[in-house]
Amino acid sequence: MSDNQTKRFHSCNRLIIVLINLFLFISFSSVAVFAGTTGKIKGKITETETGEPIIGANIIIEGTYFGAASDVDGEYYINNVPPGEYRVIASAVGFQKVIVENVLVKIDLTTVLNVQLSSAIINLQQEVVVTAQRPLVQKDLTSTTATITASDIKMMPVEEVGQLINLQAGVIGGHFRGGRSNEVAYLIDGLSVTDAYNGGFSVEVENTSIRQMEVISGTFNAEYGQAMSGIVNIVTQEGSQKLEGTVSAYIGNYVTANTDIFRNLDDMTNIPTRNFQFSLMGPTGLSNLSFFLTGRYFDNKGYLYGKRVYTITDDVPFYPDPLDKSVWVARNTGDGAFVAMNPERKYSFNGKLTYSLPGIKLSYSVFWDDNFNKYYNHYFSWTPDGIINHYRANYIHSIQVSHYPSQSTFQSLKISTNLFKYQGYLYKDPYDSRYVDPRLGLAVSNYTFRSGGNDGTRYERSTRTTIGQWNFSSQLSREHKLGAGIEGRLHTIFSHGYEVVNLTEGQIDEFGNSIFTLGYRDLGTDGNQAYTKKPYEFSAYIQDKMEYDIMIINAGVRFDYFNSNASQPADLRNPRRNPDFPGANEFVKANAKLQVSPRLGASFPITDQGILRFSYGHFFQIPNFEHLYANSDFLVTPGASLSSIIGNPDLKAQKTIMYELGLQQVLFPNLVLHFTMYYRDIRNLLGMEIVNTFEGFKYARFINRDYGNVRGFIVTIDKRFADYFSAKIDYTYQIAEGNASDPYAVYNNNQTKPPVEETKKVVPLDWDQRHTLNFSLNVGQPGDWTIGAIFQYGSGWPYTEDIKISKGVRFENGGIKPATYNLDLRAEKVFDIGGIKVNTFLLVYNLLDIKNEYGVYSTTGRANADLNIKYAGEIIGLNTIEEYINNPGMYATPREIRIGFGFGF
Repeated sequence: MSDNQTKRFHSCNRLIIVLINLFLFISFSSVAVFAGTTGKIKGKITETETGEPIIGANIIIEGTYFGAASDVDGEYYINNVPPGEYRVIASAVGFQKVIVENVLVKIDLTTVLNVQLSSAIINLQQEVVVTAQRPLVQKDLTSTTATITASDIKMMPVEEVGQLINLQAGVIGGHFRGGRSNEVAYLIDGLSVTDAYNGGFSVEVENTSIRQMEVISGTFNAEYGQAMSGIVNIVTQEGSQKLEGTVSAYIGNYVTANTDIFRNLDDMTNIPTRNFQFSLMGPTGLSNLSFFLTGRYFDNKGYLYGKRVYTITDDVPFYPDPLDKSVWVARNTGDGAFVAMNPERKYSFNGKLTYSLPGIKLSYSVFWDDNFNKYYNHYFSWTPDGIINHYRANYIHSIQVSHYPSQSTFQSLKISTNLFKYQGYLYKDPYDSRYVDPRLGLAVSNYTFRSGGNDGTRYERSTRTTIGQWNFSSQLSREHKLGAGIEGRLHTIFSHGYEVVNLTEGQIDEFGNSIFTLGYRDLGTDGNQAYTKKPYEFSAYIQDKMEYDIMIINAGVRFDYFNSNASQPADLRNPRRNPDFPGANEFVKANAKLQVSPRLGASFPITDQGILRFSYGHFFQIPNFEHLYANSDFLVTPGASLSSIIGNPDLKAQKTIMYELGLQQVLFPNLVLHFTMYYRDIRNLLGMEIVNTFEGFKYARFINRDYGNVRGFIVTIDKRFADYFSAKIDYTYQIAEGNASDPYAVYNNNQTKPPVEETKKVVPLDWDQRHTLNFSLNVGQPGDWTIGAIFQYGSGWPYTEDIKISKGVRFENGGIKPATYNLDLRAEKVFDIGGIKVNTFLLVYNLLDIKNEYGVYSTTGRANADLNIKYAGEIIGLNTIEEYINNPGMYATPREIRIGFGFGF
């Protein structure tokens, strides 16, 4: 080997080593979710008369810096276009300019726009304006994805993101394709806003903030992680160079015939619901700087009322008559007034500043909301003042820099900080003198309302997440678009739960009355625990989108690293750190977790009106942090009974392997069929084990033990808006089975003597609804008048029958709850008054006022009857059994009518 060859050999080796190190750095320096926030436009520019390609034609997206020039084959592409509707201008020397309106760009998808230009000599018009013809089938769609635009939302009877999600095929009560409810990742503008503590989505994103929303209920690309069942990806509005604004307000009331179930809803003069909302966007007056603002105030007293039969200072419902000890007299001091028990109130705000230049865009976004609510508690419904208040506040700040060094290449840097704060208490001051002994008013018989007292629990917790993310994409060739990214996330989790106790428990005064001294247990003891944990995660992905005439392939792989940054007892049989047994005061660090997830999706166009697709992937998700760090003081209550739960910071990632096969087929002009079959194999789900200590006590501990599988198919027929109406109907048949629906199943089963035997085979999961139907219809002329309706049907969720009904043998989820039906309606009329658009609207939820039963008694499978009342015994209270059985919390919301108006400019 010559010297030059030797040098080249060593140079190649050094290059390979550098590339490997770079790859490893990316793999181990990043986290959980990278969301697509842009789409792509591509097409071909040809001559109208000859069909020949036009070289060097200019294609510009109006109002932006995005554009391209056609190549020698007349082809062009424009990458990284924010989602939305645009006007696209195509022009070339010697040809007539063409403006194409209503060009829709979707998140992560390609919009094909072919344009024909006529010779300027033949046609002397300066320009031609045409409307884009949107294909009914999406050629590069490789999994089940629903794209909802801002214009779609305006016509639908929905006000919340959650309502939009539950309208999608395969989503049943917040469960994506049979998964548990916390297996979904939520993103805003490409950054995660999921609360890592419980996997929830608590940020208030109003409809006016949404530019486009993508709901992925099937497999998803390598850019998405920390989710096993689905992705909700929201791209928000940003400012424009034209000043625009809207203001709207409405009031509402519950109008129901079911006043025998729902207390205090027969007063038509009551206005329980009030709403005010605004949005404003436009230029700031500074060159290239625009803004967007929106805000909302919402207040609703709710539809579940209690009756103040007792006050919190009451105790026993009866006492002996001083004049005749054989006679018992009612002892209640309530005034009988109705009290709202599920009210809610919120303030929300979203603002964005955007600074755009050729080749670079900077934006700053803020979300803030402040919320209050209560949860209905049937046991307290005759002492309604005793339930606690819940408060929630969310703060999200993000800065994003997008750089376009060339038409083919794009990179972005995103930094955000999310803060989710929760509090719950009856009175703000922990030592408020209005607190009473928590044992006051406890019912001493079955089917009996509480006769006084208050809920003394208090909690405060927060999740602060700081995210740094870098994404890169490049159109390497006409067929290959390469994407890669890294992300890092740092969390600070704080949780503190405690409850009121009587510090002088068991002591009485000179008159024989119990002495109550308000206080709390010492911090770090049972009933008063707090912790602060700082886990961190990193991830990376690389992905290639290959677009050929005969197929489109999305192939990628992602790497996820997680460290709980916590320890646990060295010997799980000695969590109390008893020095008489092994492992006292010894702890071991939890191991870091690393996952590799391959993803593959392919689409095969059969014709321009028919497409087959297939996708497969491995999807991982770390369990919610509340399960990693629960009872972080490792306290175990002495005794033979099971009452203690301990978290596990060494939990593994939960895993789903998903397969999907789909078909898109145009049936008639403006009518398309979608058919999807899917299968999910779910492993390492969160469950529990029972641990026996050296001291003879026992506790429950979270482990990866549960499993399940889901299979089903979806049929969707979609009629595009034309001839004044659009319609969509989708049917889902699904079987969702597993060994347990609830991670706490083992703990709950061990609360009885003898314990409930563990399931030895898969059973229907709690949300295993076999048949689900959604139908939506929009009629009218947008901008003038519209009517939108949504009908939903569900065949019923399973429940476990009482063993008295199942002849002494327990069949978990062997019964089926009643089927549910719902119809919502929205009607709107717009008036043009002096250039100002004034609209009036009517919104009706549960139009038919159907009594859908979501909660049932295990002896009957119905919400209004319980056969166990024959074993109730004497009621020691003022209520009848029938009054207690009539639980309005078991039913869906009754009919609600909202009427409002607004204006825009």
